[in-house]
Amino acid sequence: MPTIELQIMNKKYCFFCVGTGGHIFPAKNLILKLLDSQVSENDIIVITDNRGIKYFQDLNVHTIKKDFFISQRGIFGYILNIGKFITTIWNLFNELKSKNITTILTTGAYIAPYAALISTLLRSDFFIQEQNRYAGLGNKVASYFPSTVFVSFPDTKNIKKTNSIFTGPILNIDLAYKVEKKISSQFTIGIQGGSQGSEQINYFVSKFIGNYDNSDINFLHITGPNKRNTQNIGKPYYREVEFINDMKAYYESIDFQISRAGGGILEAAYLSIPQLLIPYEHGTTSRHQRLNAKYLEEIANAIVVQDYEQFAKVLTGICKYKDEYLKDNFKPQHIKIGNDDIFNTITSGNYE
Repeated sequence: MPTIELQIMNKKYCFFCVGTGGHIFPAKNLILKLLDSQVSENDIIVITDNRGIKYFQDLNVHTIKKDFFISQRGIFGYILNIGKFITTIWNLFNELKSKNITTILTTGAYIAPYAALISTLLRSDFFIQEQNRYAGLGNKVASYFPSTVFVSFPDTKNIKKTNSIFTGPILNIDLAYKVEKKISSQFTIGIQGGSQGSEQINYFVSKFIGNYDNSDINFLHITGPNKRNTQNIGKPYYREVEFINDMKAYYESIDFQISRAGGGILEAAYLSIPQLLIPYEHGTTSRHQRLNAKYLEEIANAIVVQDYEQFAKVLTGICKYKDEYLKDNFKPQHIKIGNDDIFNTITSGNYE
């Protein structure tokens, strides 16, 4: 058996990932790649929360669900609730110490400091994956532990630079293909607002479609769970669904995308699909969404808007001029992808 296969088979992997699809899918894709490489299901453990557990129900790997303390006041909140934090760390350590874990990887959010401390206690290799251009508090804190940080953007901010590697993102798609639309296919605009959907985007689209009447364009709208339009738009060129499992088919069917600006926008960018981005403007994700969107705007892969008037103006131009508008306002880009590099690093310990 080749050396690299021996290295993969002799390791035991633990993934810390919580919350929404943006944090779950990168970890799940690495797990699937490990399983495809003949790593035993018994050598993979997932640590997640109540929201994340559903994403792993189709995998026969050991999954541990915990109710993690989430600070609403940054580091100060953890200091005030240090007892809860330490108790969870100690309980997890006792569950994992007999498992001979060699490799821990976290995809960020509030679970990252837990993963960092557990990796220190277990003396395991520790890896962090940051999806956004501006790292959250959890990954920032974790990056100061002995670790390797995989970043999706070349100029990621708010994270320790000395142990960061620009790999590009882990994409939740089949990387073996590029979108090739048939010339006879009708121009289609895809719409999505992240794994939970976006009420703002759904409102903008509903308002625009209500004032639009042109069968030359198709709209495929992923609204998010429980966010389907309560009003029956009733136009044959508009289709809405709550969720799409086959993202390959989705990307193959669209010529343009309307989206929030989470790390997932790099999927469409990788496939040379131009985008209209509406960054989320509230809460802890607002800064990283603005910076993500700005990066794609700077390389001419996206146009960024903030309100309905800007949105309607750009979308009207696209609907009216289609490919000509895209050619004049967007440029195809080469987006670096991290799937293989990250997999090779966590399995061999060496970045190639």
